[in-house]
Amino acid sequence: MTDTVSLTLKIDPALKETLKNLAQENQTSLSQEVSQLLQLSLAGQQKPEVDNQSVSEEADEQLSASELKQVRALLKKSKKKK
Repeated sequence: MTDTVSLTLKIDPALKETLKNLAQENQTSLSQEVSQLLQLSLAGQQKPEVDNQSVSEEADEQLSASELKQVRALLKKSKKKK
């Protein structure tokens, strides 16, 4: 016998009915059905690569030479204003 603990949570009534129907179809208790669905959901989940601020990063193309030139010009203008 495995150890189990109680978990109290609030969910939408429609979701509860859906879970009850699934449990009835699978001939399991509501608790067993929710537990199985959570385990399946977490087993298929992979941690995305994130930086230290938990922000996902996507690989982007590098700036073109003209874009770099424009950025440098903007930086120079902002330094002169200070």
